[in-house]
Amino acid sequence: MKICVVTPYYQESIEWLVQAHTSVKSQTTAARHILVCDGSVAARIPDFQGTHVVLERNYRDYGNTPRLIGCYNAITQDADAIAFLDADNWYYPDHLRSLSTIATNAQLDAVASARMLHRLDGTPMMKCPTVDGTNYIDTSCLLVLRPAFRHLVAWVLQGQGTAAETDQFLWRLLRDTGTRMGFVDRPTVAYRTRHQVHYDQAREPSPRGTVLRTDLHGDHYQ
Repeated sequence: MKICVVTPYYQESIEWLVQAHTSVKSQTTAARHILVCDGSVAARIPDFQGTHVVLERNYRDYGNTPRLIGCYNAITQDADAIAFLDADNWYYPDHLRSLSTIATNAQLDAVASARMLHRLDGTPMMKCPTVDGTNYIDTSCLLVLRPAFRHLVAWVLQGQGTAAETDQFLWRLLRDTGTRMGFVDRPTVAYRTRHQVHYDQAREPSPRGTVLRTDLHGDHYQ
């Protein structure tokens, strides 16, 4: 199975981008990384392996347009499956193997995993209680296979007012159109959380840089 991983970015730190890219290169199953620069200065990642698409302007839709552009690029590279990874997150080593194996064995067209919450400094905090495959999924936890590629246009079907919730819109669209879907309740994605509520749930003080938000599933840039 040929897997492409799409990562949009906009002004994330080079350290975070390197960590994300390294996690893709370190997967126990091979994957090609497609970085899409959303109108900021193009990142120079040492020993980068993959495709780097640089857009001339910022689309201000939380990375959704760059994700769709990345999907088109993956399709031109004959991808059998497309995964997503936000620039401030990273994969555990067996994330893609786990999802692709389950998808193949169960004949699924889309599958998502649980996620582990990490502090802003990168240290693990707790398994996320919000991402459960029913009420919420996370963009970085999602793998979509070729039979469901036609639904990926949904990345750009939301208006600016609801663009931050497009991952949930896509998940519901896949479900409502009869896509064969699955959820793996094992956290194989590291989610670097800025949400104060997550620190409250873990009963620990929130560091500087956290934000007050009610949508716990996502944390995309604008």
